[in-house]
Amino acid sequence: MQAPSRLSLFPTVFQVSILASKASGASSLHRRMGEFADIVDAASVQQVEDLISSEHLQKLARMFQKPNRDKTRGLDIEEFREAVKEIMGNIENEDIDVMFMKVDSNCDGSVVWEEYLNYMLLQYRGKVDMLEGKSHLLFQTPMKVIPAMVGQEIIKVQFYPSQGWARDKQKAAKSSSSRSLSGRFLMVTRDGVLLYWSDAFKLLRTIHLDQTKRKHTHKMWVIDMVCLPNISLLAIASTERTIEFFDISGIKCDRVFYLAELEGCATALDYWTDGHKGVFCAGDAKGNVLIFTSLNVLANGLFNVRPYIIKPGVAARIPMQLLLKEKGSLYSSFRMPALHEDWCHQIKFIPELNLVASCSATDKGAMVLTALPLNNQGKPHSLAISKRDHLKLFHESASFLFSLLCRSSAIALKKGILCFDYSPRMNVLVTGGLDPLIRIWNPYVTNSPITVMKGHVTAVTHVIVSGYRNTILSISKDKNIRIWDLLDHFCLQSIPSRSISLGNCPIIGVYYNELNNVLICTTTSIGILYAAAELMEGSGSEITSHDQPLCAALYNKNFQQVVSSCYGGVVRVWDIMTGQKMMQFKASEGKQTEVTAMAFDGAERRLITGLKDGTIKFWNFNNGDCLLELPRLDKTEISGILYINQKIYVSGWSKRVAWYLDGKAGEVFEHKHWKCYHSEDIFSMDMHNNKLLVTASCDGDVVIWNIDSGRAFCRFNASQSPLTLMPNRVFMEDDNPRKGSAPKNMSLLLKFSTRAEARKKCWVDASPRLPTRPISAKNISSSLSGYWKAPASAPPGMRQHRGKEREEAKRQQVALSAGAGEGAEVGRKPSRESRAAGAGKQRKNKLNCWTELKGSSAAVQKVLFLQTRERSPDTAILLTSSADGYVYAWSVGGKGGLLGKFRPALRDESAVVNAMATDSNDWILLTGDSLGYIKIWDIEHYCKPKVVKRVSEVGKTEASPKAKNEFRVLIPRYCRGPATHSPPLMQTTEVLDGWITSLVAPDLLSSWRGHLKNISHIVYVERLRLIVTASDDCNIKLWLLSGRHIGTFGQSVWDVRLQHLNAAKVPVDIRRVGSVQTLKVLNEGASPLWKRTQSLMQSTGHLKKQQSALMQYLHEKAGLSLGVQKMGGETSLKEKRIIDQVEATWQKWEKTEKLKSEILGCSYKQKARRHLPEFLPSVKTYIRRDQARVYHCMQYADLQNVTPPPVPELLVEMQQLQASFCNRPRSARKQSTPNARRQSVKAPLQHYLSSCKKE
Repeated sequence: MQAPSRLSLFPTVFQVSILASKASGASSLHRRMGEFADIVDAASVQQVEDLISSEHLQKLARMFQKPNRDKTRGLDIEEFREAVKEIMGNIENEDIDVMFMKVDSNCDGSVVWEEYLNYMLLQYRGKVDMLEGKSHLLFQTPMKVIPAMVGQEIIKVQFYPSQGWARDKQKAAKSSSSRSLSGRFLMVTRDGVLLYWSDAFKLLRTIHLDQTKRKHTHKMWVIDMVCLPNISLLAIASTERTIEFFDISGIKCDRVFYLAELEGCATALDYWTDGHKGVFCAGDAKGNVLIFTSLNVLANGLFNVRPYIIKPGVAARIPMQLLLKEKGSLYSSFRMPALHEDWCHQIKFIPELNLVASCSATDKGAMVLTALPLNNQGKPHSLAISKRDHLKLFHESASFLFSLLCRSSAIALKKGILCFDYSPRMNVLVTGGLDPLIRIWNPYVTNSPITVMKGHVTAVTHVIVSGYRNTILSISKDKNIRIWDLLDHFCLQSIPSRSISLGNCPIIGVYYNELNNVLICTTTSIGILYAAAELMEGSGSEITSHDQPLCAALYNKNFQQVVSSCYGGVVRVWDIMTGQKMMQFKASEGKQTEVTAMAFDGAERRLITGLKDGTIKFWNFNNGDCLLELPRLDKTEISGILYINQKIYVSGWSKRVAWYLDGKAGEVFEHKHWKCYHSEDIFSMDMHNNKLLVTASCDGDVVIWNIDSGRAFCRFNASQSPLTLMPNRVFMEDDNPRKGSAPKNMSLLLKFSTRAEARKKCWVDASPRLPTRPISAKNISSSLSGYWKAPASAPPGMRQHRGKEREEAKRQQVALSAGAGEGAEVGRKPSRESRAAGAGKQRKNKLNCWTELKGSSAAVQKVLFLQTRERSPDTAILLTSSADGYVYAWSVGGKGGLLGKFRPALRDESAVVNAMATDSNDWILLTGDSLGYIKIWDIEHYCKPKVVKRVSEVGKTEASPKAKNEFRVLIPRYCRGPATHSPPLMQTTEVLDGWITSLVAPDLLSSWRGHLKNISHIVYVERLRLIVTASDDCNIKLWLLSGRHIGTFGQSVWDVRLQHLNAAKVPVDIRRVGSVQTLKVLNEGASPLWKRTQSLMQSTGHLKKQQSALMQYLHEKAGLSLGVQKMGGETSLKEKRIIDQVEATWQKWEKTEKLKSEILGCSYKQKARRHLPEFLPSVKTYIRRDQARVYHCMQYADLQNVTPPPVPELLVEMQQLQASFCNRPRSARKQSTPNARRQSVKAPLQHYLSSCKKE
């Protein structure tokens, strides 16, 4: 048997891409083809090991037992290739090499049978654990049963919405967001009884559909039913060889018309509409397929019924033969004779492919796919098309490509197909038949299924695909309901027949509500399966790549995979070409321990993970096998891992660097600690050409190490000095120097003891939590509780003032330039002032809050070496990003220092860069910040001499050839956004301690927002020109270099090779918060709505100007213009005076060393209250290209006193009488008779009436 390679699985896909490239002018290769390219079936990632069967394993075992060429035990890569090709046929060498590297994880160059078998078993076990770990119950058991009180079985269930038909998909999506059904369920029995049920499953009424006076003794026998909701019709197929249509808009359910004289009984019906166009399909008992289409069913109906109406109120009889002969521009009808050898079991129109699929229980015509014509005058595409029509029809519709590519539109399968369904999201067909197997097919390749899922025992009678949850529901004849994972082809839940109390009959009618996840099954009773409670609780949550924030995401070039880990201790492996999850395993056994660092070994065969408790493990990440575990030296969090020259370098919250010599399991690992030069926790680590190592801590110290000697030879700290500093040796508690070998610098010990005491007193009550790095420069105080660590680590402690730090930096720079070598330690005698200061700090019980804030803003989040640059005083080879929001560029060496710095986030100073990456030539810099923005910078000539001179063989000095930066061409110009004009007074350089630092930022090539939260890791894939980003929002996203979003791992699958056929899509989470620039990049420069909005704003501004001119004219006419102008001038003078006062206050605050507040800190700046003028100024509309703003002022007038209306005299007299009566004593009230009271009331009334008559 010949197994296809990974690339040969899709020959038609590449034909499509070639046709698309030839027809680039046709902008309508349209969404259907784009959706096909967006999501590829599972066959695209089938690997060699997935194609190996039990027979192949037996043959492969014999090959391993044969003596090889070297007469050694095992096969090398050449022998392994020959063995696999001899057993499995012609397979690409690349696929075999990938399989060999997966098995040979120890990199010894050979594979033995035990090693191969162990890999296969562990891979299978890992996949099973991965699938079982994510599986959860989708339905609650047992099934709720409602008695139907009918004699025959309920054969079909349809839902008829009560609020009308949603005519477009957006309206349907909005109406379905409430997750509640509103309508009626229609159920029909075998003997023609129609049952109306409410959405709460209460029986409303029962109607007998047999409205004809039959001469025969047998009753009506219904075969199938379909609801036409937008035109309020119900189609019924019976054994009378007719299809009857009933009006269900009223109460009586009258028969309107019926199709008669069918060649055979209609056994399957289907109806589809998009609100305007309608397609009605029917399959009969002789294998014929009937297709009827109408361009506007709401206006013209589904059929032309008018010529057949004889008498009003009487159902029109339409002969089928006459209906098929009719031709017109509004209606079309087709008859596909004898597509199947047996009666048709199911038929369905697939609008995404513009074809009709039908199935039957026959071997040859198990399923037939019939493509519909592009217009009503054409015919269904079941024959070959001439080459002359290829290009013409290609421009018209992407669905016609199906008829071009699929020469054979029939699926041949033994025992046939009983049921099927289509997934438009995955572009696959799922079938079930008499053999208890679930098959998944690619509609473009129908010769063999993609995969086969086993689990049922009897015939599969119903199959339903849920695109919303990527699941498959299958029901067998023995009432076994199974739910399958559509992506991983795994059974998520199996409901046995004992949990379904529907009698002895098999399930006949099925309806599935995808939105509420409710399944309705019918026999003589009605059974309902509701969604599980945990599924309903999490129904509103979005699917993410991981359950917890991401720690890192690495790209493996050997296997083209992305390996990611999260703080939940879970490692997942993804295929970058399709986005499918290949493997998942936990990095810690038992308790959940966070993965805080990851790296590959030199050959990228093994994965190295570092945990929060200091554990380091080696993994074969392709099967989740833990190869070895290194001895744990420090029980603290690991923040950085590097594999250099067969050594594993580790750093973290232990504040020092340790290395392990790589070896095999069971051996004694050689390890060593380097001297400690960090007083705070190490956050980041990187290496330069396997010679230099850099570590950065949260107090701002950046230490450069020599890898060969293990000594620190220089230090940088942007908060202290732009110059190169000497590293300060710090002694740890476990250093424990021998007696008589105390360090020369006693102040270091004092400094250490003081900080240790401060840790114990201040951080003893701190609770360990997930590190939420990074913090921003503005909200440091609000982030301290989540940012700093457990009692084992202390907050950053920069205990000296700025002036003392600079003096110390100058002294160290002088010592370094005077000839201090690598690893030289500073050993000056402490002065009296320093000893007094140290003693004073030791007596304090609490640390200064301002010192903590100052140290945290200097924390270095990320360090990155530029590998292609050479060390020189005027070339920056090191980039660091700090918590103050700046990116610093350093030249490494005794004469080096800070060459440049820039702030990537110009508009928001709180953004901090936490992830950086470059390409192989160091031409671009990719940054990811705490706000989720991805930016690409041109650093080809940043902080680097533009002309590099070299000496030729002759001895002449000549300039090296300048290579062109290809990224300026690859990245479109619309990604660069509008040009930001800097103020003329902005400084381009900064001079500090006699050192000049450039403040000019590199050119920004592209910028867009990719995540809602902090980006923790970013990777540039050189070979594919892709960008992988991992974020604290638990998602990993894949981007093109142009900013185009390919997909999110775990949410969808794709094919990277066919992205040019896809339409650009904006992620749902970014669509709500994306700026103009972000949406422009993600939409590939298309902005029709923005142009329309801009024109609308311009017209609004023009109208506003006219209104302002009219109001000004009215004010001048009323003599008020002078007063308004005077008040406007006074207002502008007041505002200018307030601005000058604020600026003077700020300069005074700067000069007095930034007066600090004990509560709010030094960054506090009091806001000035600006009093509004008495009259509102005239405001003009302000319009820019990138943003439109509209200001509107309403006219107003002062309130005036309101005069109440006069009260009638009659009411006044009556009120006076009532008041006098109430003021009288009770005895007088009792003496007065009712008649007297009436006369007292009548008298003023008569007086008032007589006066009215006189008037």
